[in-house]
Amino acid sequence: MPHDLSALPTWILSAAASRSHQVIQQRLAQAGVNGYQYRCLTALAAAAQLSQTELGAAASLDGRDVTHTVRALEDRGLVLRVKDPSHGRRQLVSLSPEGREVADALGRVMAEVQEEVFHGLSRDERSTLLRLLERVARA
Repeated sequence: MPHDLSALPTWILSAAASRSHQVIQQRLAQAGVNGYQYRCLTALAAAAQLSQTELGAAASLDGRDVTHTVRALEDRGLVLRVKDPSHGRRQLVSLSPEGREVADALGRVMAEVQEEVFHGLSRDERSTLLRLLERVARA
């Protein structure tokens, strides 16, 4: 049994994920959003309008977290919420013009995060790493 944790691939992967998560959270906080808000804004930027259930699936959030997150984004004027005329209980969510601007800005923030986290790797190394990580994630 190995006694040096730093030699275990899973330990190294965990350390890299922890570092990446810290950078992401710090940069999102500097941009004025949290991770759930970022995920919702990004999902809405990719779609014209989503029900809250669809938004939860797209952002990988449960219903309660979607409700709280959408409410917080709505309070800031970043999303618009309307009742679905074809379904009385369903709420449809879309980005406001200001929300679109914030989502676009967050795209730039995340591009900077990628550069910060992976600055020591060449383009080919990044591509290889991504391909390998995707295989590990799907296994």
